Amino acid sequence: MKVLQKISSVLDSIFGFLVVIMIGAMVIITTAQIICRVWFTALSWSEEVTRFLLIWATFLGATCVYRRSGNIAITAVQTMFPENVQKLLRVLVHLICFCLFAALLYYGVKYCNKQVRTAAALPIKMKYIYMCLPIGLGVCMYHAFVMMLEEITGKGGKD
Repeated sequence: MKVLQKISSVLDSIFGFLVVIMIGAMVIITTAQIICRVWFTALSWSEEVTRFLLIWATFLGATCVYRRSGNIAITAVQTMFPENVQKLLRVLVHLICFCLFAALLYYGVKYCNKQVRTAAALPIKMKYIYMCLPIGLGVCMYHAFVMMLEEITGKGGKD
């Protein structure tokens, strides 16, 4: 169990770091675009790169939000039950999320495999841009699995 938790924690740290880097790159690229547009010639690639970084940051960031339980939760009903029922409800929520992530992962992989076109301003295949879907959803699935096991075993350690 500790190994699964450690892997989940490491993935969370890596993805959190990558999201910060991507957002920082978006700020730098957008600033450079503004400067170039005002005083020089506009960059032809900056808007596309910024858009792609935003897409990746969104899906990688979603894994961090899920792992840290930062998603919206309706706990009013849950708190009306005894602790053992609350635990069961939390396990059920993680199981439902796991199944949702699995279904989205399946269709995300199918979608990526259908992408044959190249980006408009960059020589990048769009399937590489959309790889954030299966990567992000796969990691969300892993986090859901680990968090479900933490609830079942009672060995949940928050980071």
